[in-house]
Amino acid sequence: MWRILWGLMDTAFVIGNGESRNIFPIETLKGKGHVWGCNAIYRDYPKLCDHIVAVNPPMYEELAKWHNNGKESPQIHGLEDTVNWNWVIKGDKDTDVPDGLKLYKIWRGGTTKNGGKIRTLDFSEAKGSGTCAVVLAAESGIKNVVILAFDILGANQWEYAARDGSSSREQNNIYKNTENYPSRISMKAYLKFEWMYHLRQTFRRYQKTNFHFINRREYIEYNHFLKGYFDQPNIKVGTYGDLQRWIVGERDKIQWWDL
Repeated sequence: MWRILWGLMDTAFVIGNGESRNIFPIETLKGKGHVWGCNAIYRDYPKLCDHIVAVNPPMYEELAKWHNNGKESPQIHGLEDTVNWNWVIKGDKDTDVPDGLKLYKIWRGGTTKNGGKIRTLDFSEAKGSGTCAVVLAAESGIKNVVILAFDILGANQWEYAARDGSSSREQNNIYKNTENYPSRISMKAYLKFEWMYHLRQTFRRYQKTNFHFINRREYIEYNHFLKGYFDQPNIKVGTYGDLQRWIVGERDKIQWWDL
């Protein structure tokens, strides 16, 4: 499996493209650790990332074209870097799959486009750029993996109860409705139970790695599903304020959330 020597820095920052990314100056992560990005992040931050992961072939082609045009580029990783592993851990049973994932399999498969039939999807083989970036960072042997802007079911989506009781099933990715991205209301844009399952399996597989999941305070407070997936001792949850404390050297002052 691919591996790299990291030198003195003990942290990898894995940046997703959820809209919560906009509330934190991610350019300040440069030089504070090894920076991993996903998909189209290069469009806005061509010099930020040390690595960019894109497992969707059209998106990887876009990324590779930019990468090969002589720009100041990171190392890029595609689907071929993930073919030797899946998300199943030896000894797993059906009870190891959270209920939300089971519901998602049924809901996503039971559409009229499939003739009204319930279709079960195999998430042991599915790959997403964000979760694959987390795996590759952990696989490198880094001590701490800080995960940010993975909004996933995110603020104002159907698993999230807003203060005013409203909800939305709209895509909350920064690059929605752009080339090689789903539309704002695409089914692919929400109900991402498989991403949560993939993260949980990563936490379980890399038990010597410390994972830190960062998002908005509101996201953490109202997304009750986090507890069911983030049930491993090596995962902590914090806010963007905690991330700021991390990068200025005040890790000892962070009070991680009790889910």
